[in-house]
Amino acid sequence: MSFWNSAIERLETILADSGCEDGIVTLSVNHDADICQYPKGVAMEGRFGGRSGQFITSEPVRANTRISFMFGAPLKNQKQRGAAGAIVNTVSAFLCLARRLQPCTPDCYAPCLAELSREVAGKRVYLVGPMPVLERALAPQIVDTPEAADILLVGGDGMTSDAGVACIDEYRDRKRMVFLGPSAAGVSGLINLEHWCPYGR
Repeated sequence: MSFWNSAIERLETILADSGCEDGIVTLSVNHDADICQYPKGVAMEGRFGGRSGQFITSEPVRANTRISFMFGAPLKNQKQRGAAGAIVNTVSAFLCLARRLQPCTPDCYAPCLAELSREVAGKRVYLVGPMPVLERALAPQIVDTPEAADILLVGGDGMTSDAGVACIDEYRDRKRMVFLGPSAAGVSGLINLEHWCPYGR
């Protein structure tokens, strides 16, 4: 079972018989929003019950959709997974299931990168998803395959691409995996994945 399915099943259990599962989440793109420095893409925002969540992706969706659209859905492509990520984050914000669902401000970029660099110092790193900032900052440590890595760092599009999902599912119980930024907050909170977002709000 994919980590996406595990997280969504957990959320479905939490929402059972609450009425929230029939609620509508509005998905839009906010080009002016602050975003995490690591993943590549734009901010797809979800809104529900006066709360919002964000998912950074190169395949954003604009729609009004029921929360229950995810329940049992195969989530076969990047757009569907990204939409599910935004919905999970939004509902997690509404239910206070996860912290740091909003990104830090740009003045926090340098200290965050410095702390992450210290966290992975001396380790071989594999990047799951395009992350130009880390490709530059961690260049000497980056390896070409997850098998060769000590730590896998996961960004937004890494969570939604076919290759990224396959990598996460294969190595989740075999390698240390760190999910970065607000995009991963909801899923990480639901299924206890290691999450890195020290300056998120």
